[in-house]
Amino acid sequence: MARELLGLATTAKIGGHPIHPMLIPFPIAFLVAAFLCDLAYWILAEAFWADASVWAIGSALVFSLAAAVAGLADFFGNPAIRALTTAWQHMIGNIVAVLLSLGNFALRLSQGSSEAVLPWGFALSAVVVLLLLYTGWKGGDLVYRHRVGMHPEATKENTEQVPSRRTAIP
Repeated sequence: MARELLGLATTAKIGGHPIHPMLIPFPIAFLVAAFLCDLAYWILAEAFWADASVWAIGSALVFSLAAAVAGLADFFGNPAIRALTTAWQHMIGNIVAVLLSLGNFALRLSQGSSEAVLPWGFALSAVVVLLLLYTGWKGGDLVYRHRVGMHPEATKENTEQVPSRRTAIP
């Protein structure tokens, strides 16, 4: 069987579908929303936007915990995934993004939402969004280049069901 048909099994899954990719859109959306709310506060100087950013960061941290549990289960559940440099880069980058977000959240709680936005809250939100672009790229590499979570159960018996890159899909 061609290696391109094989995938790397994930540990955390429901009905054969990996859980981690189901959860990551939530913290990503909340962290990008926090950055956009900070930007709106900078332009409009309305406290609503600073408060909305705090709520977005707090929500992102909750969902990040759930996504991290699933991601770590996959990372530590399969030695082949741990052997990938890309997996380490993805994980470490996301840990840094979550720690920066936690610091950003603490800063806003200690100083007040409006007072903390400029300059440090906004700067932290911007750095986190840049980190998410990097870790998202690495996550895409894991799925599309290394096939993490894609057809991990492929065997000689069922390879006819998995289309090859050279075979047109009807």
